[in-house]
Formats: sequence, C-alpha cells, structure tokens
Amino acid sequence: MSVFILAAMLVLQDAGAQPPVEDATPTSDPGVIAEAQPALPTDAPTLIAEFDSAYEQWGDLVAEMAARKARDRYIRQLLLSRISRTDLDAGARPEIIAETSDTFAAVDGDNTEWAIGLLDAYDFAALNAAMPSLASDIAALVQHGDLAAQQRLLTLVEPLALAGEFNGQRYALLYDRVAVAEGRPQRYGSQFRCEDGEQVYPPLEDPETVDAMRAELGMEPLATYRETSTAFYGSSCSN
Repeated sequence: MSVFILAAMLVLQDAGAQPPVEDATPTSDPGVIAEAQPALPTDAPTLIAEFDSAYEQWGDLVAEMAARKARDRYIRQLLLSRISRTDLDAGARPEIIAETSDTFAAVDGDNTEWAIGLLDAYDFAALNAAMPSLASDIAALVQHGDLAAQQRLLTLVEPLALAGEFNGQRYALLYDRVAVAEGRPQRYGSQFRCEDGEQVYPPLEDPETVDAMRAELGMEPLATYRETSTAFYGSSCSN
C-alpha cells in the first residue's frame, strides 16, 4: 500500500475512531452501574494519594505516547496537505511520496518498536483495564508493524473488543488488516488497495451481515464509511 493511501487512511480512521472505553456512554441500566461501581472516595488525603500514585505509575508513559502520536499525525498531515492538491505539476505526487518515504519508515519503525516493547513489558488486558486510551494508542502504533506484530496484537485485542472492553474501530481495522495480509476476506470492510489509480475493496466475509457486525462495534454502516473515505480524498489514488 502506498504512503499516500496509508497516510490518508490513518488520518481518516483516527478522526472517526470510537471514543475510548472510559468516555463511552454507560449502560442505561442504573442497577448495573450501582453494582459495578464502588463508592468513590471524597476525602482529600485519599484523592491526593491516588493522584500521586497514578502520576508516578503512568505520567512518563502517557507523555511519551503523546509525543509519539503528535509526530505520527504531523508527518501524515504534512504529506497529505501537499499530495492531495489538484494543481501539482505532472509527476510531482509520486516524487514527493518517494522522497519522503524514508521519513515515514524511520518514524513508523521507531514507534512500532517502542510499542511492541510495551506489549512485552505489560499485561495488555490489565493495561487496558487501567488505561484504556493508552492501550488503544499502543494498538494504533503496533498496527504500523509487520504481520507478525499485528497477529500478536490481534490475539490480545480480540477478546477484549468482542466483550465491549476495547475500542471497536481499532479492533475492526486490525482484524481486517491481518485478514487481507493473510489472503482472507475482510470482515468489517475497512481496508482497500489501489489498483490502476482507483480504490478497490477486497472481498467481504459476509456482505449480508457486515453492517450488523460493524454496528456491534459502534461503527457506522459500510456505505457511509466508504462515502466518507471518498469524500476525504476522492475515489482515485496512487500506487
């Protein structure tokens, strides 16, 4: 997949990503909420201790992730703002992509190596329970990695996502990416490739149920997703 397509897809997908688990709308059953949530402390000493403990445990990691995410998004927006213009000289787009590919490789490679290291250092399910936004961001960086890294991440993410405990869109993108790389039909319809200058979507596992499966993960219908994709950067693309 070209740098152009990858950059555009990542910016588009991140912009439309489902809210993190901690920000999601809670269940409408007040009895469930009351049973699941213990009473929160109200005294200053306990809350101060919680603050200090959380900052000591997660502060550096959250700051590092924020910096890496900012650089990741910046280079993609930097590229897209140039190659998506309609007034470029003939041959300018592929030349720009070719000459900036080393930068993408360096940034993505460093981020991916760092994120995979976190999979070694932490129990992912426990990390997701404590810091769901951070777990989702780690998954987003690992998705830049090779197929082996993506497959490893999928085994960690899938049971959490299907239980409603992980960002549904992140999981769907990962599942489809691995499926297409393995030569299997995609399940959620999130992936496309560039053929003869046009977007081509690989086959679906089950076209009849794709919208229902997407809805289970909090995603819009496939037709709406594809309309958004086309509106974002047109139906044409560069190989």
